[in-house]
Amino acid sequence: MRWSGRVLTGLLVLALGPALATTARAHGPAIDASYSAFRPRQVTIAVGDTIHFRNAAGSDLSLTIVADDGSFESPVLGRAEGWHHTFEAPGDFPIHLKENSATRARILVGPPRPVEELPEKDGHEGHDH
Repeated sequence: MRWSGRVLTGLLVLALGPALATTARAHGPAIDASYSAFRPRQVTIAVGDTIHFRNAAGSDLSLTIVADDGSFESPVLGRAEGWHHTFEAPGDFPIHLKENSATRARILVGPPRPVEELPEKDGHEGHDH
């Protein structure tokens, strides 16, 4: 019984690994939407970053965030609901509300961030000299 529990736990970790990584990427800049404004109105991020959009309307108004070029559209967001979108390509992404096309913002996506390099091992770690 113990062995099968460990195997099941291991399988769950393997299966959920990509989902956990995706969830970790979900933390990033946030844009609040109301019927008349996005806050902030412009965000600059890097390729691979994720933006959290939130319906910050003070009423029960539902909102939908749409990229002007049609590359993405949020589901309908009820009051205080949120949605994440990861930007996989550089570019300039103007957005608007489906419910009010005059409510606009811009997302500028630059090149990916460089991966931090680990220091090279000199082969002397753990040895007294």
